[in-house]
Amino acid sequence: MTSRGKFITLEGIEGVGKSTHCAFLRDRLLESGLTVVTTREPGGTRLGEAVRGILLDPALPAMTPLTELLLMFAARAEHLATVIEPALTRGDWVLCDRFTDATYAYQGAGARLIWPSSHSLKDWSSKVYARITRYCLMRRCPLPLLAQSHAVRVTVSRQK
Repeated sequence: MTSRGKFITLEGIEGVGKSTHCAFLRDRLLESGLTVVTTREPGGTRLGEAVRGILLDPALPAMTPLTELLLMFAARAEHLATVIEPALTRGDWVLCDRFTDATYAYQGAGARLIWPSSHSLKDWSSKVYARITRYCLMRRCPLPLLAQSHAVRVTVSRQK
């Protein structure tokens, strides 16, 4: 019988190195002979990527904080049901660039939504939460290094 996989999320503010560390961790796990699925939020599925596009599209009008929160949890319910849970059931390790902690920070506290609404949505959006043990790696970075990282990203982005 295959043992259940592990679910690891990487959290932190923009530019702190989540994607870099996710790739590093993926490579080490693959070298160990494990099967690894890497994903991100919002995203990870066609629906999730479409929601990501909506959230990041500057041409769209601003949406209410509740609308944004509902979109995030709709995408997450799909993500859990079609990517994360099936991978864990197969025994794969899942690495996810952001998950619920980012939602609490951006759509919860950042948008000044009442916390119970976020927790209720988490429970409602998928019963899968009850079956998942999640390990969270929180990335922190001193402000001067973060500012330097952001300046490099802006320069590279403009060069493209």
